[in-house]
Amino acid sequence: MNILLISQCEKRALTETRRILDQFAERRGDRTWQTPITQQGLDTLRKLLRKTARKNTAVACHWIRGMDHSELLWTVGDASRFNAQGAVPTNSTQRNVLREQDQNDWHSGELIRLLADMSGLMHDLGKAIRAFQDRLKGKLSGRNLIRHEWVSLRLLQAFVGSDDDAAWLARLSAPSPEDDATWLARLHKDSPHTPNPSPFSKMARAPLAQALGWLVLSHHRLPVLPSGESFQSSRLQGALTQVDASV
Repeated sequence: MNILLISQCEKRALTETRRILDQFAERRGDRTWQTPITQQGLDTLRKLLRKTARKNTAVACHWIRGMDHSELLWTVGDASRFNAQGAVPTNSTQRNVLREQDQNDWHSGELIRLLADMSGLMHDLGKAIRAFQDRLKGKLSGRNLIRHEWVSLRLLQAFVGSDDDAAWLARLSAPSPEDDATWLARLHKDSPHTPNPSPFSKMARAPLAQALGWLVLSHHRLPVLPSGESFQSSRLQGALTQVDASV
């Protein structure tokens, strides 16, 4: 292989690396060497450089792969003198000249990802009801009388209660048996005969929980009021009875 060696050493380290590199390669400048070499010879060279390295040592080895292409093989010593491709900067500054924050408008990208992860974990909680499990076992046929995501939303509403986001997230990160009994007692029973308060209004102090609930509810489709036969109170009452018996 044909290699190119670049030295960014300083003080006594420069003298020592020059002594070693002169034994293996020809100089192409004060800090540059080039030579064809075998893999065994290259391993020996690297071993000698590492053995004599000081705090001011910085040597990069490039493999010349073709007329217009080279590949950084390794660095010895202070790798910060080179970039990821082994190039040497011509100037440096502490000013924010790239202004990367202005080029990325996804300032809430991490929050969006976390909300999507949490909604995915909570979306299927409603599948624990008896009606859904009976359907999986082939014991129930016909249309769903109540959506599993609605049950999941009601479970989330009960868990959040009147807490703000900081409080319910703290309880979620450190659950306790006492808290389980408390929030399960808040589980709301829907009824076709009385007005049903919106789960989102009940979580008014927790906007993060509201956003999470909307993601849980709208995962399959946007929620709409049922129409026609499916909205008849007798069928809805039967579905709610199943939910009440199962949760």
